[in-house]
Amino acid sequence: MNMSSGDQSSGQETTLVDNEVYNLITALSSKLEGLAAYQKFERDGSANDPIWRELRQQDEQAVRRLMQQLEQFGEQGKLRAQ
Repeated sequence: MNMSSGDQSSGQETTLVDNEVYNLITALSSKLEGLAAYQKFERDGSANDPIWRELRQQDEQAVRRLMQQLEQFGEQGKLRAQ
């Protein structure tokens, strides 16, 4: 069963959440997956530890920013299914 319905006029798919919310959640998920990978790489004792640490710190900052935006969406009532 398809959880989205097609919008025949524009050819775009519609989902149960606003595109802005979907994009934010998708980006947040991607950053969290990256953090998990960087932590694994650091634990592996790679000779390039500084790069994984640097990338992890950048993604941690991005996750914090995305979470702030998600909180704002919640306050604005944008996290409700359509």
